[in-house]
Amino acid sequence: MPIFTPIQVIKLIDLAKKNRIAPVYLLIGPENICKEKAKEIYEVLREKNLLLEVYNLKDKEERQIFLETRGYQESLFGIRKVYLILGAENITSEKEKEIIKNLNERKELFSWFLISENFNENRPLYQYAFENGAIIPFSTKREEDLLESELIMTLKKYGKSMDKSTASLFISLVGKDYHYFKNELEKLIFYTEDRSIITEEDVWEIVSPSEEDALFYLADKFFHYGPERAYKIVLNLLDRKIEPPKILGHLYKFFKKMQILKEFLEKYPELASEKRYPNFNKKFQELKDSPLEEIPKIIAESHPYALFNIKIHSEKIKDFNFIFEEFFKADLAIKRDFKNPGKVFNELFLNIWYKMEKEKN
Repeated sequence: MPIFTPIQVIKLIDLAKKNRIAPVYLLIGPENICKEKAKEIYEVLREKNLLLEVYNLKDKEERQIFLETRGYQESLFGIRKVYLILGAENITSEKEKEIIKNLNERKELFSWFLISENFNENRPLYQYAFENGAIIPFSTKREEDLLESELIMTLKKYGKSMDKSTASLFISLVGKDYHYFKNELEKLIFYTEDRSIITEEDVWEIVSPSEEDALFYLADKFFHYGPERAYKIVLNLLDRKIEPPKILGHLYKFFKKMQILKEFLEKYPELASEKRYPNFNKKFQELKDSPLEEIPKIIAESHPYALFNIKIHSEKIKDFNFIFEEFFKADLAIKRDFKNPGKVFNELFLNIWYKMEKEKN
């Protein structure tokens, strides 16, 4: 079992089901994704009554406890014992030698899942995993790319597909939480049943965004469908006990990001004029990868699909000062005057929409 791609984790799961279990699984990449991938394998072992111990070596106290124990401790009755090690790059050279020595003696009773964002190839445990275990490197540091690969693999497994824009919409809504990503994807596959093509309408219909993404959804729907739809979403958010200042603050941040993006795109007219998302995404990634370009943090940390939509919406606004004045009035109405939040948001949406329509004409 040498080096496996993330897509080949399914093969490792099948091997584990057949009792072909590696003594060491080394997963290199973003911790949250590696952790979930490791879980997919050791959950198979749970059915075989394994014992699991977890150590986070990024935590000083846990690291000290781990380093003071033996390389492994044999479980009772010969049951396989699994060690899940987060921050495996913090294992000392002495501990590595100890682990390898013990594995060479009784590797049929132990499995190590080592998770690290950067594990040097020259380390003894890397070499041991290469010769006797399995190495699963996530070659890119961009979690969006990893999730996209996982999305393609899962859709292919169920005989389904979606275009690039739909895939980007889905990933932007579910965020970077791998468990949440898997859960929402399963819902989407179940919802579409026998249909082979998943559309953006399917995503909007079935995917439940996180609270933060629900707030993004609010701003996006305002531009797509107008003030009435946005008002209904606000009422739903208020029913979910989300505080009015938080909703207002997110909307303010959305428009502020839009203003910053519009100013940023003035320096890059080719990117600003791009009408197709795949081309926009490619050009934006080239800018991000260039060491000579300075991209505002709020822009660099945003998903390209969200930026593409915001860019399109920004073309409808000429005067941001008016919008921020409306936000100031709404903030006072809620915090100082204690007006009904629903009515305040309704008035805010109507005033901004009226201003946009007036500028358009």
